[in-house]
Amino acid sequence: MSKTAAFAVGAMLLYTGWAFLAKLATNGIPSEQAVVYTYVAGISVAVTYVAVSGDTIVADPGSISIALAAGVFLGAGTLSYYLALSGGSAAISTAISGMYILGTAVLAIIFLDESLTVTQLAGLGCAVVAVVLLAR
Repeated sequence: MSKTAAFAVGAMLLYTGWAFLAKLATNGIPSEQAVVYTYVAGISVAVTYVAVSGDTIVADPGSISIALAAGVFLGAGTLSYYLALSGGSAAISTAISGMYILGTAVLAIIFLDESLTVTQLAGLGCAVVAVVLLAR
């Protein structure tokens, strides 16, 4: 398994735990508060990783601006996801919000000149069908 694939599998497993625990959290506290607690914990993990990695802190204003914009999208998306969880099924909320992969793939093809194989396109199509079936 490549290093990229190993990290992707790790991300999938960690996101699974996050989504499940987010659903549990929204059963006891308001969604927006659950997001705040989630982000405090998440930022703590990221800061710790940066601190122990020994990497030089890079200060590229353009890339920092893009990362901050990404954070705005992430924060708003996470809040929307938690609101969906608090109001309904974790399976449906997660399946529908997880379709961001389709939007990302389309943007990468249009703006980053990335390509998809026919098999990968078929996989994305199956994901759409799965979400439609889960949402019924």
